[in-house]
Amino acid sequence: CISISGLIALHATSHFLFYSSKVIKFSSAMKVSSLLLLSGVVGVNSWSLNNNNNNNKSSNRPPLSQQLQKAAAATALATSLLLPTTSVVNAIDFSGSYSDPGHPSCARVIKMEGSTAVISGVDGNPGCGVGSVQGAEWKLTGRVDEKDANEIFVDFSSKGGPKDLVGKWDENGIRWPDGNKWTRQ
Repeated sequence: CISISGLIALHATSHFLFYSSKVIKFSSAMKVSSLLLLSGVVGVNSWSLNNNNNNNKSSNRPPLSQQLQKAAAATALATSLLLPTTSVVNAIDFSGSYSDPGHPSCARVIKMEGSTAVISGVDGNPGCGVGSVQGAEWKLTGRVDEKDANEIFVDFSSKGGPKDLVGKWDENGIRWPDGNKWTRQ
């Protein structure tokens, strides 16, 4: 039997999930875990109220204010656990392999870890194809900013470039300020 506070928590959390899903891109796994979490919160909340009722024979139900407090606490817990914490909302996922026309056939790989990017690659002369002289591998760090999640800031200082070079997502790749574009493979 679901209590009044359980129904209030269920109703409030379902509204949160519905409206926030328009802003936050929930994965399928997150949607399933959200429903399981919500079910658990409602179940524990109902059990807690029923358990209190069994201990208090003079009243069939706790006061409405107590039910509302429990509903608010359950809703706050459920919604706080559902919010993404390690990724930038609505950000482009820059992860992947890229081709760089300035360095044909040379590796360009970006791995995202939350909002932090690890960029690795190698340069060659003139490229990395057959008969080319291949240089040493390099690794750079970058980040995706919450203000404009379609931009990536990369520290090219270890390669003689700027510390915060801004790359902007351009349909299928990253456009750099010099006009060069890394195309995702």
